[in-house]
Amino acid sequence: MKIGDLVKHPKGIKNVCKETYAMGIVLDARAPSSGFMKQIKVMWHNKQSHLIYYEDQLEVISENR
Repeated sequence: MKIGDLVKHPKGIKNVCKETYAMGIVLDARAPSSGFMKQIKVMWHNKQSHLIYYEDQLEVISENR
């Protein structure tokens, strides 16, 4: 995942608003240190602030080129 990619929650995540979490944009993507999974900062539709996820918690729906 890279900055500018569009992402969504995969189908397996429960108890989330399908409308809000159907599409978000990656604001930042970085590994905190060597050997750790990349952390992804996402801004969701209709949200005032970003949320941070691990890379395996999200699904890319459109890549930034």
